[in-house]
Amino acid sequence: MTRPWSLPLRAVIFALWFSWQVVVTSLRVSALILTPGRQPRPGIVRVPIRDLSDGELTLLVALVTITPDTLVIAIDRDAGIMHVHGMFVDGDPEAFRAAVRGMEWRMLRGIRRRPPSVEEVAS
Repeated sequence: MTRPWSLPLRAVIFALWFSWQVVVTSLRVSALILTPGRQPRPGIVRVPIRDLSDGELTLLVALVTITPDTLVIAIDRDAGIMHVHGMFVDGDPEAFRAAVRGMEWRMLRGIRRRPPSVEEVAS
C-alpha cells in the first residue's frame, strides 16, 4: 500500500491505530491511578529526529503529547533530537525510543504521498 492513491486508506488506518493507542495508554494510566501502591517508572529519553518537515514534526510532537503516558519536553532541531518524558520507561530507554520511532513511521505512512519503508525509518 505505498501507491499515492492509497493515501486516504493509509490515513484512516493510522487514525484508527492511533485511536486504539490512546485507549490502551488511557487504560494503563487509569490502572496505575486505581491500583494502590503501584508506582510508575518514568524517564526522559532522547529520541532522534529524522528529516521531517516542520508540519510532520509538529504533528509527531502533538501525537506524542496527546498520548496519555508521554510528553515532548524539548526539541533541538540542530542536534536532531527531542526529549520525551514517558511514564512507563521502566529503565529500558531503547524500547521506549523504538515505540516513539514506530509511531513516527506509522504517522509518515499515513500522511506522506510516498511513505518511507521500515528500513528508512529504522536507520
